[in-house]
Amino acid sequence: MSNSRVVIDRRFDDLIEKIGISTIEALKKSDLPEDLFTRPIPSLTAIEYIRFMEALKELSIDECAPIKIGTLESIETFSPPVFAAYCSKNALTCMKRIATYKKLTGPLVFLINENRDYITLEIVFENEEHEIPEFLTALEMVFLVQLMRNATKTHIIPIELMTKHKIDHDDYEKFFGVRPKIGPRNVLTISKQDALCPFISQNDAMWEYFEPELRRRLNELDVDDTYAARVRSALTELLPAGEGSIDNVSSKLGCSKRTLQRKLNEENTTFQKQLNHTRELLARHYLKNSGMLSDEIAYLLGYQDLNSFVRAFHMWTGMTISEYKRQ
Repeated sequence: MSNSRVVIDRRFDDLIEKIGISTIEALKKSDLPEDLFTRPIPSLTAIEYIRFMEALKELSIDECAPIKIGTLESIETFSPPVFAAYCSKNALTCMKRIATYKKLTGPLVFLINENRDYITLEIVFENEEHEIPEFLTALEMVFLVQLMRNATKTHIIPIELMTKHKIDHDDYEKFFGVRPKIGPRNVLTISKQDALCPFISQNDAMWEYFEPELRRRLNELDVDDTYAARVRSALTELLPAGEGSIDNVSSKLGCSKRTLQRKLNEENTTFQKQLNHTRELLARHYLKNSGMLSDEIAYLLGYQDLNSFVRAFHMWTGMTISEYKRQ
């Protein structure tokens, strides 16, 4: 994918619809294609992204709409990179994980600094020529604070919140517990104690599951925009939900089953080969990095019964599951 475009999360439209903003209306207002969020990898230029965010601000009935979005129930599960960060052991680790994979969900960069007493997280645009819109700045700040509160079950209050925009509305002060101030940068500062407060949501097994795919996606942004890669990425999300069929995948990628088969054929592969490849990679990973039982893994990989998984694993590796574990 060209470096001049940025990825936007496909489920972002769900979030804005939930607070009463029409996605179609926002796309029209910002002169963007109405099918943007049904594309395999929705992407925008920096200018288009800014236009879209400005349209959301204009269409918001509530001037504090970012608070509504950022505090939606289960907001942390809306995208794999965010959910993976939610599984961290504390806010500091969470911030670092989001910073690493932020490119998968938009054009922002997170710069983290820590000292003995506090942690600062600065939000900047990937392209320094552009300013981060007010709507996006507020949304990111609200989201980060709410994520930390949800994960620790503690009402964390930032030491300081500075933005380039004037978001010192009473509702923002009530939410953050501190009045946002205007400054030369967009910076969230929290105490070291809060940054190291344990996440109740810590789940190392889930992180081990997500990390390989997140790294793969990050690499694919630059080097692998093939349909095979898209299919593997989709399968990693769909298989645990029991939705690993070609119909499920083609629907997720926003194309017909026939188009998907044709594209894979052009790359000298098939859907079944990619399904088997993804299952094998995940199976090896689960067996080496988690304590899950074989029948649990079989279920996560979309097999109807354990015997089918056992036979497939032997075919891939030439070993039984027990032999592989003993390696």
